Amino acid sequence: MRAYSPITALAIFLMLCSCRGDRYSPANELDEDEQTRLIRQMVYYSTKLPPNAGDYDKFDEKYDWYYDRAAAESTLLKFYKAPEQSVWYFMMSRMARSVTPMQEGIAGKVKLNADGSLADYEEVFRVWKMPEDTLKVRSAMLFDRMVRGKDLSLFYPKYQGDKFIELPTDGYYFDQVTKRWKSTLSSP
Repeated sequence: MRAYSPITALAIFLMLCSCRGDRYSPANELDEDEQTRLIRQMVYYSTKLPPNAGDYDKFDEKYDWYYDRAAAESTLLKFYKAPEQSVWYFMMSRMARSVTPMQEGIAGKVKLNADGSLADYEEVFRVWKMPEDTLKVRSAMLFDRMVRGKDLSLFYPKYQGDKFIELPTDGYYFDQVTKRWKSTLSSP
């Protein structure tokens, strides 16, 4: 039996995986218009509030320009509905504010109404900003682990630094009521 170097083995593995269709491709479930519509609904929660906006008025039409821009900078990378659940898992990327071109990733779960509108939104993790190619590879692995219910804590910053997951950490969690990341640390 022939032994392959780790790099050669990885290349063979990636080629074999690329031959199969991507079971997490958003195109398997949503056409381009539906993807755009879903992203547009999710940016109300995934992006920072518009200037001078608060949680009480963030859905006001006067901020549509801001959310339209945020949605245009975002892409749905992965999307999957577990057969036994009524939730859809998502992974999206967006342009990061950086001197060099970078992307950051957001993964979570959504529930959709029958008309495709957003019924619920929950972020499971956020990925550090990194080059787009790196983000696609790392987030695909993390997304698969999330869908399969595998432990993600090994990829938290306390173990991996700024290589994989940025949030959650020991000091931050996603609050389901406000749909925002909150600190567990007391502030003065």
